[in-house]
Amino acid sequence: MRLVSAREFRENQTKVLSASLMGESIVLTSRVGSFRLVPISDDDDIVRKDLQAAATEVKSHILGVKDLPLAKDIMF
Repeated sequence: MRLVSAREFRENQTKVLSASLMGESIVLTSRVGSFRLVPISDDDDIVRKDLQAAATEVKSHILGVKDLPLAKDIMF
């Protein structure tokens, strides 16, 4: 297991993410907590379905079929 500080992650994102992709266990530590970096696989149905639904919704908005809320209305 490799511990990576938030600062080190910012400076070496590609190297750290590549190591995670190659199977190395990476734990990102920061002031707000610790996080395990895990690559998303093709088998991750939840993420795939969410991304497909989001892409469909955006496409509908672009085509003028659906109105989407503004980010400020969602966040606050």
